[in-house]
Amino acid sequence: MNVLLVDDEDYVLDFLEEQIPWASLGDITVYKASSAEEALKIAGQAELQMVVTDIRMPETSGLELLAALRQDYPDIKVVLLSGYSEFEYARKALQHGAADYLLKPVTEEEVVACLQKVIALIDEEKRHSDNLSAASDMLKLGISRMREHLLLDLLLGKKYGTDELQRHLHALQLQLEPDEECALALIRIETGTEEATREDFELFSYGLLNIAEEIFSGKISEVPSLWSCKDSYRFVIILLPVRLFGEPNRLHLLMTELQQAVQHYLKRPVSMMITRAFPYRHELHRQYLQALNAFGRFIGTRSGVVRLMDEDEAEEELKPLVQLHQSPTIQQLMETGRWEEVTRKLELILDELNNPSYQSQQHLMEAVYYLFSSFSYIAHKQGDSFADLVDHPSLQPESYFFKSIHSIRDWALTLIEQFKRSLQEATPNRNHIIRQIHEYIALHLHEDVSLTRVSEHVYLHPVYLSRLYKKETGESLSTYISRVRMEKAAELLMTTNKKVSDIAKEVGYQKTQYFIHIFKENYQLTPQSYRNR
Repeated sequence: MNVLLVDDEDYVLDFLEEQIPWASLGDITVYKASSAEEALKIAGQAELQMVVTDIRMPETSGLELLAALRQDYPDIKVVLLSGYSEFEYARKALQHGAADYLLKPVTEEEVVACLQKVIALIDEEKRHSDNLSAASDMLKLGISRMREHLLLDLLLGKKYGTDELQRHLHALQLQLEPDEECALALIRIETGTEEATREDFELFSYGLLNIAEEIFSGKISEVPSLWSCKDSYRFVIILLPVRLFGEPNRLHLLMTELQQAVQHYLKRPVSMMITRAFPYRHELHRQYLQALNAFGRFIGTRSGVVRLMDEDEAEEELKPLVQLHQSPTIQQLMETGRWEEVTRKLELILDELNNPSYQSQQHLMEAVYYLFSSFSYIAHKQGDSFADLVDHPSLQPESYFFKSIHSIRDWALTLIEQFKRSLQEATPNRNHIIRQIHEYIALHLHEDVSLTRVSEHVYLHPVYLSRLYKKETGESLSTYISRVRMEKAAELLMTTNKKVSDIAKEVGYQKTQYFIHIFKENYQLTPQSYRNR
């Protein structure tokens, strides 16, 4: 906290600076001024919270200084000192907004008590200001979220009456009439070969919308003027009133400008599908579905495309994929264990998808769902579930998340490698795997021998390993580990003089009491009783 002392008499300033225990009042920096003019100069340079000033000063009085501070720095608290006890001075000081008033000569105790009261007032006002600021931030965030939810509801077909929609628009500070003509922009932020997390997508979306605000409204305000949301397909969607752009050609120019700005500032290409103008309350759902379809057909996996949707535009004829269904198929190759040919077949399919005639969302969806169906068939034929055979976070892929040939390749190759290893180890190699597991457990019995650790050692998914072990041995892996530990502990108790606590650690139990409890459950005796029997 910064405090300024103002008095034309040096001895008063020295008394206040030297005799008042400032350190006991908090982290305070003290400034001094011998005139009102000097005080105003310091106020313009230092961020003051309090001024203690004499009333009677030459040229400019303390009351005039108070008035000037109240005008330019209304948050500064002012305490006035005067050698006159007339009520008129106190009345004027309070009228001008003084925080307190002291009569000279003042004692140290009086000054400290006054300062403590004013500091408490400053702290209380700061807490109040912080609470208001936090509440304002929460309100803005809530408005932003509710705007998104309302737009998503409308996109997905929820119906609102005119009066009800008008109330929502007014409450959410949207300057839009229910029957106003608008255009819809679907924007896809391209990530190329880079892995983009949801946090990345949110960050890029935030930057894109800020740039759009500046292009369409000329400024970035605390409450955005553009109405936008993000859908489940990771499109950024903006509803644009016709009054913001006028003619369709101007809208195309503005969106191209947005695309170029995003490329320049965010280093990311974007693709856009823009509808013609329509009365949004009645047409928004239909226009959204048509825009999604048009995006998939006319932009597909291409990058950096800005396209104005024309409902009268002749649709290009879709050609069927050849390599995907041509024999031998991926499914047939996996069934016969021809893994090198599986990989080559995948590359032929992806090469075909990369052809301009097949760069549509529909072709991409066909390929992804066909591959997923083939993988599921092979898993079920083996007697396993798809989830048990693979280690992949997306078991039911959302085709719109596959925006490039590269993303399909990475996904499919990962699954092919998982299936190859799982199926090759499914028959004669199983006994070898069980031996590997037993050897690993025997060598690492004193460590944290968990299912995850064992699965990492034999390069199998934990769930698949658990099912495989139970199927081959008739007991669960955790039961086997516990049994081996107890058998080893019993052997050490009978053949060595080691302490029970040392034996517990040697067989993987860090807490001796827990070891004793488990041992007694297995042998109906404590370790010491077992040794002494």
